[in-house]
Amino acid sequence: MNKISVVVPIFNEEKLLKNLHSRIIKAMDRVNLPFEIIFVNDGSQDKTEEIGRAITPLNLITLQRNYGQTAALDVGISHANGDIVVLIDADLQNDPEDILLLLNKINQGYDVVVGWRQIRKDHWTRKIFSKLANFIARKLLNLDIHDFGCGLKVYRTSFIKDFRLWGEAQVFLPAVAKQRGAKITEVPVPHYPREIGVSKIRIMNMVRGIFDLLGIVFFVRYFARPLRFFGGLGLISGIMAAISFIIAIALRLAGVLNFTETPLPIVGTLFTILAVLLFMIGFLAEMLLRLHYDLKQSSPYMIKEIIQNK
Repeated sequence: MNKISVVVPIFNEEKLLKNLHSRIIKAMDRVNLPFEIIFVNDGSQDKTEEIGRAITPLNLITLQRNYGQTAALDVGISHANGDIVVLIDADLQNDPEDILLLLNKINQGYDVVVGWRQIRKDHWTRKIFSKLANFIARKLLNLDIHDFGCGLKVYRTSFIKDFRLWGEAQVFLPAVAKQRGAKITEVPVPHYPREIGVSKIRIMNMVRGIFDLLGIVFFVRYFARPLRFFGGLGLISGIMAAISFIIAIALRLAGVLNFTETPLPIVGTLFTILAVLLFMIGFLAEMLLRLHYDLKQSSPYMIKEIIQNK
């Protein structure tokens, strides 16, 4: 490790900001390596930006408006200069001191280390939904992580730097790193109640995260070969079309029903059209994928300013 970047998304955290920063500094001073702290101010409406301007050392990135935690993390990661990126939430429910536990695992040869919250201090509805979501994610992503939602994670930058985040995709970022060959582990960490303010992550955000999970599953399994995904669906549609036509012909030859007396020919025709469309979508996706690697990536997020307090 040559340099570490600590990325923290913040939104209306004026009461926590100084304490959060000092505790991160205290933890990182024990690492004995160069580090930078990046606070991404996600359009805060209180004095968060004003307080952040006066904190040193700190890179403060302020977004033009409130885009959400995922956008803030996306911007923070893209501006990180370290070989290692540490992600941690601003609510102090994860102690910055525990960053050292995860960095020790990185030193043991791992590429991604995920925190595993022990004895969570959240509302029981959050804990139940989290258990269900984690179970589904483990099965779909084939990744043995107990707590995808933990805000404390450490990555080798090379595995995530060029991946753009959307929705709640940051939760499943370890799966993207695994798809790229990363060695992943998790570390149990304490979990603390939020002392000031309220959680910015609502249950509906967590529900929408399930749909983002499906997008990550597609990326992990089929992004490099979309024709296999769409072609597979097209093949199923083609088989259904063939079955419909065969049954319709058999009924006609047996004298049971004419073609005009059964919907099977229409069903078969619809499945045939669907099969052709799916194969065409697969070929187009393959072509777009080739263009994806050639075009310069752009960001939908407007950055208001970047302050570097040395």
